[in-house]
Amino acid sequence: MEAQTLISQLKLEPLAGEGGLWSPIYRDSESNAIYFMMVAPDFSAWHRLKEQELWVHLRGEAIELFTIESNQLKRTVLGDGGTLSYRVPADTWMAARPLGQWALALCALTPPFSGMELAERSTLRETFAKTIELPDLFHD
Repeated sequence: MEAQTLISQLKLEPLAGEGGLWSPIYRDSESNAIYFMMVAPDFSAWHRLKEQELWVHLRGEAIELFTIESNQLKRTVLGDGGTLSYRVPADTWMAARPLGQWALALCALTPPFSGMELAERSTLRETFAKTIELPDLFHD
């Protein structure tokens, strides 16, 4: 199935700030889930959430998911020979990009989404300059 067909079927819309396309699946008082698609060259910019987030690869090319955990850069490949899912801990910087033309994921949060902090390139680079070489996944 082509990306454009899925965009239409799932009613995906641009996700301001972070990048990518999204649409809600459900939301209740305990959790929520969305569809999230990245179409190259777009990506999910460095950000963090107050909640833990489960990423599940659904379709398309693999996803390269970056997190900063214990002051270390962690790279997780979702799909195509990698794992199919990864849980990002709460308050963890993360960014992602498709390893091809497009990728579709399900992202679930427990408790439900309450807000996102986008990273500023200079601040994040300064914070981790001595320990991590960050992939340049920022929307200016």
